[in-house]
Amino acid sequence: MHRVKQRSTRQQENSLEQQQRELLRHIIDIGASLRLGMDTDTLLQRVSEAACKALRFRYSALYLNNGAGFFEARASAGLSPEQHRYLIEHPLPEEALNKLICERYRIGNSYFVPKGDPIWRDATLASFFIIVDDRVEAVPLDSTPLSEPDLGPEWQVEDLLIVPLRGADNSLLGFLTPDSPLNGLRPTLEILELFELFANQAAIVIEGTRLYEELKRHSEERAALVKIGRALSAPEDPGDLQSIYQTIYEQVAPMMPVDAFYIARYVRDAEGEKLVMEFLIDDGVRYPAVEFGLILPQTHDILFHEPVGRLITTSHEFLEFAGLTASGEGANLLGNNRPAESILFVPLRYGEKVLGLLSVQSYRPHAYTWRHLELLKEIGIQAAIAMNNAQLYTELREALKQAQESERLKNHFLMTASHELRTPLTAIQGYLELLGDFGESLDEEAKARFVNNARRACEELVLLLGNVMDASRIDQDRVMLKMEPVQVVRPVMLILEILEPILVREERSMYIEVPEDLQVWADDLRLRQILLNIVGNALKYTPVGSPVAIHARRLSWEELSGLLSLAGQRCPARPPSDAFALIAVRDWGPGISRADQARLFTRFMRLPNALNSMQRGAGLGLYLCRQLTEAMGGSIWMESEGITGEGSTFYIALPLYSEEECNKE
Repeated sequence: MHRVKQRSTRQQENSLEQQQRELLRHIIDIGASLRLGMDTDTLLQRVSEAACKALRFRYSALYLNNGAGFFEARASAGLSPEQHRYLIEHPLPEEALNKLICERYRIGNSYFVPKGDPIWRDATLASFFIIVDDRVEAVPLDSTPLSEPDLGPEWQVEDLLIVPLRGADNSLLGFLTPDSPLNGLRPTLEILELFELFANQAAIVIEGTRLYEELKRHSEERAALVKIGRALSAPEDPGDLQSIYQTIYEQVAPMMPVDAFYIARYVRDAEGEKLVMEFLIDDGVRYPAVEFGLILPQTHDILFHEPVGRLITTSHEFLEFAGLTASGEGANLLGNNRPAESILFVPLRYGEKVLGLLSVQSYRPHAYTWRHLELLKEIGIQAAIAMNNAQLYTELREALKQAQESERLKNHFLMTASHELRTPLTAIQGYLELLGDFGESLDEEAKARFVNNARRACEELVLLLGNVMDASRIDQDRVMLKMEPVQVVRPVMLILEILEPILVREERSMYIEVPEDLQVWADDLRLRQILLNIVGNALKYTPVGSPVAIHARRLSWEELSGLLSLAGQRCPARPPSDAFALIAVRDWGPGISRADQARLFTRFMRLPNALNSMQRGAGLGLYLCRQLTEAMGGSIWMESEGITGEGSTFYIALPLYSEEECNKE
């Protein structure tokens, strides 16, 4: 018996010595990895495999702290690809690990949690997974009573061994968790000491490699920030936001996982606040711009108050952030309607000015760390500068364009006005000279005719100057309106009295069809001014003797909306009366081409045939008609096929009078 016992002890010593030699060889191999310049992933895989080979375990997994409150599985040995991927997708929360590496489970510098321990009832461990034979199974959390911890010599399938990997400052870099010893026995204290020696050497190498790669990454990030700064500070087209967005995306993509990327511009107008997603790439596919219907309070807080941004590590965390149900109903999915797992949100601000939101997303959970968020924030600062510069450049370019257009219009107006004003002034001067030179020899009828002609020229001059003054008042929002109930037939008949001499002289036929009871809510004087301009133009630019017709009828707001939609115009606001009066002035002249119709109601606009005609005008009449009509809550437009003889029809829609309008006044 004594000899057998001696032989058994010698065999154990030989086995331990052999393990020590194997371990020393693996420690030397791991240490040499630094000199080989091995990348972190390859090194971690070698450490995990060495933990199995040197200490004779079937499985091993290596977890590292990701800096975002989780320990991620970075390498494994003995597992299938599916099992390895499963571990990667289910990192261990830091709070759960802290419960496992307490003094209660400490053996040496490691921690051993046996099968049946009450700790397995803790809900925070629900996301942790252990290896059972050749499967991956979750820690049980049902109500089945747990047996007392089995502290016998055999390794149990639910035993858990944690060997910490600590840095030079004693911080926890991560841990190794080997499983299922080849001899089927729980490790002895001697084996754990060997394992801890191996873990210390592995931690030194891992920390050194990570520090080197972090230094290298920081250098690459600085270079990328410089590159993106140069690209954004001198773009080919400073006003092209899409090119700027593309540049930002191309610089971000190599620096972090990017499955989806978007930039949304913040807009605040009369309708409220909104985000317009102007640039979206999802799974490599570019999608068109889309407008968010609602800005969540949480998103509003990021836009205006977050100093850095927001890091979201799982889809469940996003649902909590957005205040959505577990099904995700109501979530703003991106281009391929696939919910993201990891999300970075960064506000784009220029000083106190909110410009928009930058987001990078991944379909893998825990893909980002605070370092990624800080890096994206730096990029966001430069992006905001580029966006602000682009906006200023666009505004300046538009202002320059408007200034050039204003200069052109001013020159055109001065040329037209000088020509138009000279005509009545010349007439006045001519008749006065005739009266002065030949007054004594002229009979009373001739004198009266000369005086009457001079008076008409004065009235025309006053009308031209009045149009200029009215246009100036409208442009400065200084036009005053006296709103009251107006019987449509009344201003129609008044302007016909004013135009009667022309109608008689040119033998014009006027067709009037206006209901007596049709009343609008308008300014009587301004309505006459509008009708006088429209009917006056019909007489000016149509052949002598051709007829003119004025019709009016009642129509609903919905009917007007349909007509304006066909004409490509927006409908005015729904009035209290819910109805409008539609006044139509038709002539049978040469008509107006479709190309000229769009420009007809702009300032100083006179069509080519009008410029070459004998008729005078400053190009302000129809502009005034539109401004005055819209100021009274109505719309004005015209229809014409541009065919000679079929003429044109001008439509004026004004709100019908209602008692509610009168009471409001």
